[in-house]
Amino acid sequence: MTGNQQKIFRTLKWIFYPVALLMMLDFILKFIGHSPLEGSEKSNELFEMIDSVIMMVVFLVVSVGVLALMQQFFTKGLTQPKDTLEAANAKLLMKVEPGNQLVGNLILFVIVLGFSAMLNLILFKPLFIFEQEQIDQFELTEKFIFGFFYIIAHFLLLVFGMRLFKGMPPVFIATEKGFCYEPAGVSSGWILWEDVVEVRESSVLYGSGVNNGPVLMPVLGIKLMNPEEYNAAAFAPLLQRVVSLGQKLNNYQTEGVGDLLLRPSDFGNDYGKVIALFKQKSSAAFEYHSLTE
Repeated sequence: MTGNQQKIFRTLKWIFYPVALLMMLDFILKFIGHSPLEGSEKSNELFEMIDSVIMMVVFLVVSVGVLALMQQFFTKGLTQPKDTLEAANAKLLMKVEPGNQLVGNLILFVIVLGFSAMLNLILFKPLFIFEQEQIDQFELTEKFIFGFFYIIAHFLLLVFGMRLFKGMPPVFIATEKGFCYEPAGVSSGWILWEDVVEVRESSVLYGSGVNNGPVLMPVLGIKLMNPEEYNAAAFAPLLQRVVSLGQKLNNYQTEGVGDLLLRPSDFGNDYGKVIALFKQKSSAAFEYHSLTE
């Protein structure tokens, strides 16, 4: 773990622990049904405000991420590509296909299909689930949230349906001129070897462990000469901002090689070949890194 990652952990502790303590206290007081704060309107309002702020932050983060992916999905063909057609048409060196994901895609499609059906039932046949009195009590905020999830559900239905029936594109393609990395169907676009400044194996804080919070995930970190140009060519405007923020965080964690992160798990047994290819095509960057160690 780098020094910067340790700083992130310490910062997260100062944020998470007080919030978790307040939430636990709120839960205990509600669970025992007898609160020493009962009758204190200000104290009750404080807990309600904390709950609302947490829900609002989570909803905002999820909303921005989903809207960015939706914009990318529907405007992907409209973005102006960087002049890297020579890389796509050059001699093929390596192609890594995704593993067999038929069962997983089928399960996700069925789940989203069922969720979408339930939302349509609520929308078009609300009396089948709710009483008229309950329907009349729905507030504008609740209707807005329902509409948002209604759009998300049908967007995911479209995405997983296309994955199920059309399949996934190759995870990684490399030619004599450049490479393209496309995990989970989101492409970084074609990147020229000449624009790769440095390549280094590193790790980043990712996701959440079952009991220990964020865990370190091994990655192959790449520093680009002009990441902003590649972002503008590959991503829609909203996703550009999300990706740019992620790059800043990744560069902070990896100490400079976070413009593009390749996950070893995406390559399976071919990861060693990918490393060898990057050493061959970006030997100057690897030599520079070895001299500074």
